[in-house]
Amino acid sequence: MQNWTQYIFVAILIGFIIYRRTKKTIGFQKLSRNRLMFRTIMFGILGLVILGLGFIHPIFFVADAVGLVGGIALGLIAIRHTRFEKREDIWFYRTHLWVEITVLVLFLGRIAYRLLFIVSASSPNAMNPADPSQISKDPLTAGIFFVIVSFYLLYFVYLLKEEGKLDTREGAGPVVPGE
Repeated sequence: MQNWTQYIFVAILIGFIIYRRTKKTIGFQKLSRNRLMFRTIMFGILGLVILGLGFIHPIFFVADAVGLVGGIALGLIAIRHTRFEKREDIWFYRTHLWVEITVLVLFLGRIAYRLLFIVSASSPNAMNPADPSQISKDPLTAGIFFVIVSFYLLYFVYLLKEEGKLDTREGAGPVVPGE
């Protein structure tokens, strides 16, 4: 029988991440150039690392490509529905709620699947969850990762571009890009 106490910390951590991500998904978020730049660079580096780990078999590149296309489609929908609002000389943005929920469900569903797979593995020593190459051993994981990476890269680059335009606008209230 396995000792389930080792999973309590991980479950609490995942619960906290879900709470924070859900809280950020709903409502307006502060538009911060430095934070967006950091996240864009971070997602770009992670995407390149996972792409590099995918040289094991060509099927991984198919999963990566499908994930990229899915993330770009979600990003374009989110961009079309993004709203900006100025409050006390600070710009805020709101993402498309259903797109964010979709990305969140993909991410959390994949984590739950991997945790169940690790817990139910017949030989726990055969699988090291801390090994970064584990992500590249499953094309579905790599594909879902690239949905998330391409969505956030596209969306953050868009927000950085719009942030420069918003600084020149005057007035408060909601702003719909393209109007």
